[in-house]
Amino acid sequence: MENKEENKEENKDKTTLSGFSDVFLSKLKEQSFVIILMLGVIYYQHRLMEERVAFWQDQYEVKEAYIEQTVANDKQIMLDRIKYLQDQTDRYAQDAIDELKNK
Repeated sequence: MENKEENKEENKDKTTLSGFSDVFLSKLKEQSFVIILMLGVIYYQHRLMEERVAFWQDQYEVKEAYIEQTVANDKQIMLDRIKYLQDQTDRYAQDAIDELKNK
């Protein structure tokens, strides 16, 4: 009698496991289109994000290049201005010294 009960439990466990996997596989087959569609949407979103990141990376690099060029131009303008002012100061000092010598 005990063997029959154990046998029934083993068969029940096997059928439960087998039933679960059968149900799971049948549901997977039913939902395969939705799963493939979801994977397609995820891939599409990934591609869009990659394009967005690449676009903004390019914009960032253009901005950095513009900033570097502007800084270089402004630096040269300031160096030219400093040189002009120093030359003007030297000229004024030399004119003052020459005027004092001539008196």
